[in-house]
Amino acid sequence: MSDDSPNSSIESLIVLLTEHQERLFRYIFSLVPVEADAKDILQETSVALFRKFDQYDPARPFLPWAYRFAYLQVQKHREKSTRAPLLFSEDVIDLLAAERERHEPVLDERLRLLDRCLEKLTGPDRELLTSRYARRESAETMMERFSLSRRTLFRNLEGLRRRLHDCVTRQLEAEGLA
Repeated sequence: MSDDSPNSSIESLIVLLTEHQERLFRYIFSLVPVEADAKDILQETSVALFRKFDQYDPARPFLPWAYRFAYLQVQKHREKSTRAPLLFSEDVIDLLAAERERHEPVLDERLRLLDRCLEKLTGPDRELLTSRYARRESAETMMERFSLSRRTLFRNLEGLRRRLHDCVTRQLEAEGLA
C-alpha cells in the first residue's frame, strides 16, 4: 500500500477495521478469558495494524493478516500479565487460535442465521434477550423491569436460547451446512 497517499491509506485501514472489527474482537476474545482484556488487545491490535499498514498487500484478505497482529498482541498481553496466573499454556493458545481461524466461516454463517432467527421472535422476547446479553443487565434489574420471578426469568431465557439453537440448527440443515 506504499503507493497510496497517507490519507488514502488511513481511510483504507479505517474502512477495513470497521468492516472486520467484530470478527477481530471475537477472535481475540476466544483467546483471552476477560472481555475487558480483549477490548484492550483489540485497541493495541488496531494501533499495530496502523503502524504496519504500509506492509499490507491489498490483493490478499485483510482478516488473516489482522489475526496475526491480534495473536501477537495476545502474546504480549500474556507476557505483561505474568503476575496473574495464566489460564492456558502457550500451546493451548496456539491451538485455540488455529481452531478459531479454521472455524471462522462456520461461525460467521451461524451468526448470520442467528440474526435471521432473532427476527422471528416477538418484540418482548427479543427485548428480554437484548437486556440480558447485549446490555448485560443484572437478573435483579430484569426481574423488576419485566415483573418476573428469578425462576421464571431464567426459565424464559433458557427457553429462548433453546428455540434459537433449534432454529439455527434447522436452517443449517436446510441449507445443507450441518
